[in-house]
Amino acid sequence: MKRYYRISLVALLAIDLFFIGLVTVRSASDQIPDTMWTYVGREEQLFTNLPAKAVTKTPEASSGESAQGERDADTVEALNVTGGSGQATLKSQAMGNYSVDVKLFGIFPLKTVDVKVVDPMVLAPSGEPIGIYVETNGLLVLATTSVEGKDGLVYEPASNIVKSGDYILKINGKPVKTIKEFNSVIQKTEGKKAVVRLRRNGTETDVSMKAIMAKDGTYKMGMWVREDTQGIGTMTYVTENGGFGALGHGITDADTGTLMNLSGGELYNTEILDIIKGEKGAPGELEGYINMVADNCIGMIEKNTGLGIFGKLSEDTGLSENLEFMPVGFKQDIKQGKAFIYSNMEGKTEKYSINIEEIKMSSTDNRGMVIRVTDAKLLSLTGGIVQGMSGSPIVQDGKLVGAVTHVLVDDPTRGYGAFIENMLSQ
Repeated sequence: MKRYYRISLVALLAIDLFFIGLVTVRSASDQIPDTMWTYVGREEQLFTNLPAKAVTKTPEASSGESAQGERDADTVEALNVTGGSGQATLKSQAMGNYSVDVKLFGIFPLKTVDVKVVDPMVLAPSGEPIGIYVETNGLLVLATTSVEGKDGLVYEPASNIVKSGDYILKINGKPVKTIKEFNSVIQKTEGKKAVVRLRRNGTETDVSMKAIMAKDGTYKMGMWVREDTQGIGTMTYVTENGGFGALGHGITDADTGTLMNLSGGELYNTEILDIIKGEKGAPGELEGYINMVADNCIGMIEKNTGLGIFGKLSEDTGLSENLEFMPVGFKQDIKQGKAFIYSNMEGKTEKYSINIEEIKMSSTDNRGMVIRVTDAKLLSLTGGIVQGMSGSPIVQDGKLVGAVTHVLVDDPTRGYGAFIENMLSQ
């Protein structure tokens, strides 16, 4: 009995030590970024007060590639890692991409940090409201539906063939870019089987479908599709050569949540007409007017990603006037405490005070910071963060460090922000 008791105690102790070790590993890992951007010649503290050690990861030359291996090794030498167990400092004298291995107690692999060394950069925070119009690369499928046929029976021709989030590219080899073209091609099938080219999760495939003659005498495939979308957001920054980044999150379809695959898009000047204040459980919203005429177009959207939209401003838009260029601040530059967001809701861009409450060093998405609006004027105007403010630049200590991305529905005074380096990596 005593022997059984001792074995049980040892087993429980082993389990406790395992979970303590697991918590220690997770805690240590969370304090170390997965990626780190830095400038040439600047020292960066990778971590302090952790039972870990960091060393540069030297690439191994494969057979027949010794020359390239030597070049890679020389490149790694340009990144110096100093400090023993418990702390690590990085410094590089050359631009490039590097890898640093971090080991718990200097033995157990904990994390590999990707280090990107760049020349000092400057951007101009904007805060201007923008009207966004985008065209999808194909027709986005919102949902499938049933069709009541001419014979009185109910059919589901697209069920288990097409999924919400798919894109319809062609029918019988004919491109369909608009809903009008889509319906026209379907009518020409006259109820015969048709080959439909889909794009799903980035991969194109052909499926066979048959349109059903509905009660009104037209042929239908039982799908709801969308060809374009529009909305209001905020421009985050302008580059010295006229590029821009905006929103801090991607343009997704409101019905499916799918990141929209775009064939093109434009930015337009917009006028804020009304502000619906945010309340607990009910996010507010900026309501505006987008006059989509050629003279009002201010830029072209080239890329839609999970961290924002990016492109090029048109010449003579006026958006570059009176902009203040400032250094880019990376996540290791950010500290908890006072910062500002820039936003134009009443005809001119103003700075509003916020508090950065939490910094998630390992974040690679658009929720790297938790922020709270503290500015009395902004709280009176909007109740906090509202839809349409996504992309509002976050500035701390004279550096552009991020962009507002989301509001917390249960507390509109609080929300998330994306690191500016994550936006720049797109």
